[in-house]
Amino acid sequence: MGWQDRLRLYLPEVEETMQALLTPHLQGADAHYAIMAYHLGWRDEQLRPAEAPPGKHVRPLLALLTCEAAGGAWQQAVPAAAALELLHNFSLIHDDIEDNSTTRRHRPTVWKLWGLPQAVNVGDGMFGLAYEALLRLPERGVSSERTLAAAKMFTETVRRLTEGQHLDMCFETEETVTQEAYLEMIGGKTAAILAI
Repeated sequence: MGWQDRLRLYLPEVEETMQALLTPHLQGADAHYAIMAYHLGWRDEQLRPAEAPPGKHVRPLLALLTCEAAGGAWQQAVPAAAALELLHNFSLIHDDIEDNSTTRRHRPTVWKLWGLPQAVNVGDGMFGLAYEALLRLPERGVSSERTLAAAKMFTETVRRLTEGQHLDMCFETEETVTQEAYLEMIGGKTAAILAI
């Protein structure tokens, strides 16, 4: 089976897991999750169902391929793969704010459409959902010990991700940045999520 076949097999389960998490718990909070769905490509600017470019899904694909290559059942790792994709997308929402980016995947960014306060809150909500996804590993037969180990790795990744973003923003005011410092910064950004 080629990687594109695996992509077609894996990603519907990852997306289904992510979509199941975007469920309001408070009356009136529908738009909070609909804005998340917009960012993920499942809704349009009026928050109607849509199919926009969702991104490459590299992180969940690598997670599931790695699980399978190590002899595991990829189906058990789907919550972790969904958690990685949600974490990545949380970081994109905040990165768009921090970089003053007005478009993402050829569409207006969340902050551009709904303002900074809502975008920060939506990003924070997605961050929380990433952990909620990860903590669903036991529902797939993953032991509590392995789930805790995964949560520790995930938390370390979050720390590295935010450190890398901090350095990235600091470097914007520097006239020169050494190659070593640059590599350390990028190692704490997307590379941190890929390394998990």
